[in-house]
Amino acid sequence: MKNRLKKGFTLLELLIVMAIVGVLVAISIPYFNAELEKTRETHDLAIMRQAAYAAIDLYYQGIYDETSAGKAGMSWNTGGGKNGTNAFGAYDPKTGKFYKTRDLLPETSKKYGKGTKIDAGTTYASENANGAYAPKEDYTNAVVLVSIYPLATQPHVDVYWKNNVGPDKNNYVGGKSEVNVPKYSMRVNIN
Repeated sequence: MKNRLKKGFTLLELLIVMAIVGVLVAISIPYFNAELEKTRETHDLAIMRQAAYAAIDLYYQGIYDETSAGKAGMSWNTGGGKNGTNAFGAYDPKTGKFYKTRDLLPETSKKYGKGTKIDAGTTYASENANGAYAPKEDYTNAVVLVSIYPLATQPHVDVYWKNNVGPDKNNYVGGKSEVNVPKYSMRVNIN
């Protein structure tokens, strides 16, 4: 009689509650992983936009030759005639600066991409037929590169990701669509 007056849970009730909590956790993990990947992909796209805005700002400051590109921390390429001549460099999102090569980036910025091969469905429209960002590609070892085409018939800025660490160090994320042209890139026309 004394045992029946005690209040509390039985072992069976505790096991049922634990099973219900376990099922809820198992159901929610894929949802949280997808939301986390969306955040990673959004981060990468935000860096691309940030780099594009910084490059456009440099364009309006007057990048038009090797000297002005060098002052901005960028390299200058005269290949491809008037439409192919460009200033280019690696972007450091922590400082907002450009560097002539990826090797010159500060150690803390040697890789800053966040997106993994998990597809969260993030897309960004671009003038590139393949798009600016491929959500099924791995960006974790990559950095953003920028090219400014100030002398082109239609001046523009191209922004894209290139691997900077590991066995794919010299490959664009997602590969090439043409010789030395990244498959995925963001193009911003100026004027």
